[in-house]
Amino acid sequence: MTAYSGYLLAFVVGAAACLGAAWRARSVVPDPETRQALTWLFSGSAAWALAYVGFLLVGPALWKHLFYQASLIVGLSVVFAWLWFCSAYSGRGLHRSRAVQKAALVLYLAVTALKVTNPLHGLYYGLEPTGGAFPTRRSTGW
Repeated sequence: MTAYSGYLLAFVVGAAACLGAAWRARSVVPDPETRQALTWLFSGSAAWALAYVGFLLVGPALWKHLFYQASLIVGLSVVFAWLWFCSAYSGRGLHRSRAVQKAALVLYLAVTALKVTNPLHGLYYGLEPTGGAFPTRRSTGW
């Protein structure tokens, strides 16, 4: 198995496991708020993994860029799902606070706008060929 195949397999298996966990959480977690947050957390993680599978599978640079953008945007939303889950699971009410929800939404939209407009300013990340993440021959070291 090549390193590329291993990465691809890991993301596919991860997405499937997250979808299964999201489905299972719907029937196992008794608290409705915790259940909803956990379901969104696992579903978002699956969507992030699937976006990265798309990034690994497509060839043209434009499609790679679009899948990478999707993975960044969905990946960031998973952070907020995690915080929502933590608040619900620990019995705190932060996830119910309108002020916290609005602040989270503003932060999410600001960072997403930075990510989406990155091709214009290059402040978030750069897409440059590096010789490939998956070498074609084995190295002698680690």
